[in-house]
Amino acid sequence: MRIIIPSDVFPPTGKGGAAWSSHTLARALLAHGHAVTAVVPVRGQRGVSACDALGVPALQVGYPAPAIPIVQNYFRHEALWRPLARVIVAEARRGPLPTAIHAQHVQVAPAAVLAGRELGTPVVVTVRDHWPWDYFATGLHGDRLPFGRPGWPGLATDLVARLGPLRGALALPALPYMLAHLRRRAAFLARADAVVAVSSYIARRLAPIVPAERIHVLPNMVDISAAESVAALPPATNWTGALLLFVGKLEPNKGAGLLPAIFREFAAHAPGRLPPFTLLVAGDGVLRSQLERELAALSVPTRFLAWASHDEVLRLLARCDLLLFPSLWGEPLSRVLLEAACLGAPILAMPTGGTPDIVADGATGALAPSPRAFAARLAALLADPLERRRLGEAARRAARARFAVTAVLPRYEVLYSAPGMLRKNSGSNGR
Repeated sequence: MRIIIPSDVFPPTGKGGAAWSSHTLARALLAHGHAVTAVVPVRGQRGVSACDALGVPALQVGYPAPAIPIVQNYFRHEALWRPLARVIVAEARRGPLPTAIHAQHVQVAPAAVLAGRELGTPVVVTVRDHWPWDYFATGLHGDRLPFGRPGWPGLATDLVARLGPLRGALALPALPYMLAHLRRRAAFLARADAVVAVSSYIARRLAPIVPAERIHVLPNMVDISAAESVAALPPATNWTGALLLFVGKLEPNKGAGLLPAIFREFAAHAPGRLPPFTLLVAGDGVLRSQLERELAALSVPTRFLAWASHDEVLRLLARCDLLLFPSLWGEPLSRVLLEAACLGAPILAMPTGGTPDIVADGATGALAPSPRAFAARLAALLADPLERRRLGEAARRAARARFAVTAVLPRYEVLYSAPGMLRKNSGSNGR
């Protein structure tokens, strides 16, 4: 097969889980003998240039975007879609027409649909966050509280919550554009031949936008052999006692702000003497200073890593006694949890979004819905190394069966050959 992968989160250097997931898919396709080209918009660059994106052939497509809120969004999206589509079409015509165009994120999805229509090539779009229904793609009001599909009242109050009263009020005239932009995103997504939801949670959220027959729940995949090879080397980080690990941005949505509340409750649930431990926080963000103060005041032995490479995180996941994942937002399908499960890390998480697709409470990890419940499970698991080991081993077995490249890639290969039939079925309804 020949697959063109437009992606605005590629390659993964300096980016989050969505970039690693896109890159893993591309590398897996190449390893299985398929031809792959990534098409990557790059702000501030001029023209189109070929490059190697960590082992994946890629075209970088430059575009301008002034650093002005809302105006920048127009240049990143509406002004870019057709020029980017032309690049995709030109690349497609350089050889045999591609089997599929597989867009990986919000910025490139409309361009992929436009290119696919011109070429007569099936288009697949993967949804890994909340961009089809939320302008800011977080699914959070003010970047803090989960909320549903906002109309203009929700978006107006969201602007004020994010920007402050004055700047938020000044941004209100942009509401018509922002709402129209959301409608355009959803309309292009509905025209894709197949839409991949990375979890059952995302599939449910997509139901009002995309016809049910075009939604396919396919998880992100993990190259387990590569992860284990990296994790086999010792980490550069040191700690004492049991290792409690938090990995992620120190932002409200990731639950980092709940750590002090959890450890306040922890003392009340600790059953007698517990083994000594270190809370290792691998991440940085706006909450770091606050967390340092509050955890120190609680006498929680904590070490902060301002930055840790992906390789170092894998080595820590493979050795932690418990991964703490108190995420508050609608997690699409956390890359951290996938990699932790594949490496056999015992996981304690909040059951938000797609997390239950990875962690089955009491079987492949532990789920707790509140800081108090989280603290109680933390104390119980810290006191029970045999239970931690059982959960970690079960998580590893389940991950190998469900999230390994060998388990997921064949499902993508089948999907790439199927969207053409979906398009024939959709022709009569005008999509």
